[in-house]
Amino acid sequence: MLKRIVIYLARKKNSSFTLDQNVTNEILLSFLMDKIVAIVRGLKLILFVKKKNLIFLGKNVRVIGKKQFYYGKHVQIGNNVQINSYGTQGLFLDDNVWIGSNSFLKVSFSFTELGECIRLGKNVGIGEFAHLGGAGGLTIESDCIIGPYFSCHPENHSFVDTSKLIRQQDTSRKGISIGKNCWIGAKVTILDGVTIGSNCVIAAGAVVTKDMPSNAVIGGVPAKVMRSREAVEKLNIEMKRTG
Repeated sequence: MLKRIVIYLARKKNSSFTLDQNVTNEILLSFLMDKIVAIVRGLKLILFVKKKNLIFLGKNVRVIGKKQFYYGKHVQIGNNVQINSYGTQGLFLDDNVWIGSNSFLKVSFSFTELGECIRLGKNVGIGEFAHLGGAGGLTIESDCIIGPYFSCHPENHSFVDTSKLIRQQDTSRKGISIGKNCWIGAKVTILDGVTIGSNCVIAAGAVVTKDMPSNAVIGGVPAKVMRSREAVEKLNIEMKRTG
C-alpha cells in the first residue's frame, strides 16, 4: 500500500517514475517522515511570505530578504543552505526546483550596487555545495540537471589600475543565461557574460568563459565545444548497426 502511494505521488511529477524493487517499506517510511519534517520547517516561511505553496526546507536553511523570495510548487531545499534574495528583482525558484545541501545563493554581494536576480526554471535540480551569484543576473531555464560544486559568477572585477587595490576598482556585469534541458557535471564554473544554449552537456570540471551553442557537448579549461549531440547520436546508431 505504501509503495503504491509513493509511486502515485512521484508520477505526478515524473510520469515514467518506477520504484526499485529493493526499496523497502521501512526506507519509504523514513523518507516520508523526513519530508513531513521539511514541510513543518517551511511553514514559518509560508506564513511570512503569504504563499500557499508547500516548500520543503532542510535543517539550518536561512533566507534573507524573504519578501523578494518567490517560489512555486514542491520546491525542495537541502540542509545548511543560505539564500539572500535582496536585489533589484529578487530570487525566483519555479515549480519542482531542488537545491542541494550546503549551497549558497546570493543576489547581492554589496549594498553599493545591488545585484539583479537569480531565476531557476521548472524542474531544475542543483547538487550540493553550489555557489550561485546574481549580481548581473543569472537565469537557468527549465529541466536542467546540475552536479555538485556548481558555481556561477555574473560579475567581474577590474584590475587595470595598478595604483588602486583591486577590491576598490569597478566591477562589470553582463549576466549568465543557461538554456533548457542541459546536463551540467560536477565542479563546473561559468563566468560572467556567458550564454549557453539549450540541450547541452557540460563535462565535469569545465570552466566556461564564452558563449556555447545549443545541442553541444562541452568540456575543458577553458571550455570548448567537443562535438554536437547529433554527432554522438549518429555514432551510437552506427555502433549498434555494426556491433
